[in-house]
Amino acid sequence: MTSPSRPSGYDVAYHRSCRRSDCHLTIGFDRSQGRIPRFLLLLHYRTSTNPVEWTEIARMDHNETPNHGHDVYQEGLHVDVARRTKRTVKLQIRHSPLPVNRGIVVKACDEYLRNEADYFIDVFEERHPPSSPPHWSPDGGRPTHRLMSMDQVSADMSRKAPIEEESISSEELSEVLAEATGATPEEIDRGAEEFEIAPTEEAAIIGYGGHGPLTGSEDSHDNAD
Repeated sequence: MTSPSRPSGYDVAYHRSCRRSDCHLTIGFDRSQGRIPRFLLLLHYRTSTNPVEWTEIARMDHNETPNHGHDVYQEGLHVDVARRTKRTVKLQIRHSPLPVNRGIVVKACDEYLRNEADYFIDVFEERHPPSSPPHWSPDGGRPTHRLMSMDQVSADMSRKAPIEEESISSEELSEVLAEATGATPEEIDRGAEEFEIAPTEEAAIIGYGGHGPLTGSEDSHDNAD
């Protein structure tokens, strides 16, 4: 079995197996003086078996560099979710206050995407519409988000798979995150377990992109489907 490509342009990048054989997770992050200033997690779904092809159906990311991405400490966690023929959606996720340690956030996002894989597949296959309850923000007010261009999100959303690469275990992921942030693996695991992320069904739609996994357009706040 072949695997999807790891994220490029990051200091380190890894493969993570999922509970489903037709899903795979990839993680990339940068390391800087005991911090993780940038990370990317991608959930891949196998859309073809002959030849094997993987499509990125869900994305979570953080980049604290101004004007170069989504800073979760200013905007909160969100997920970009692809749909096979309809517009890509950006979902704002309800969660408890973000831990200072970015390694804990990465570990929590890893578990979240793996646990919610069935939901994201159903949304991609358009068997389940993405939910859109009232908007929510950490301070209880109106959320103020600077939405990323969906061209960046949707680029290379479907790609042919390279040769198989070994996945790291949950324990190994905790170890590399601990090393990158000056924590212990136990602190990473405990922090991720204590960090609460609400079910995806409770997320709010805050933007749309292009139709299908291979096209992209500027984000908008409209509610067109």
